[in-house]
Amino acid sequence: MEHTYQDLSLLAGANLKRLIKNSKYKTQEEFAFEFGTDVRTVGRWVNKGIKNLDTIQQIAEFFGIDALAFFSV
Repeated sequence: MEHTYQDLSLLAGANLKRLIKNSKYKTQEEFAFEFGTDVRTVGRWVNKGIKNLDTIQQIAEFFGIDALAFFSV
């Protein structure tokens, strides 16, 4: 099955939501504070996807995971 760029972006956002929920941060607000970004930005990533690969890499490093994990179902 072929995935579009938008599908992968949304998948990354959904995986970020799951990562936050299962982390010690629990909320998007807590994650945003610790990651050093605005909570509105995190909300946009979760709801509209993460379009920037550098951002995905930075978040992966923050959580100590491989960036490819953002693209797994």
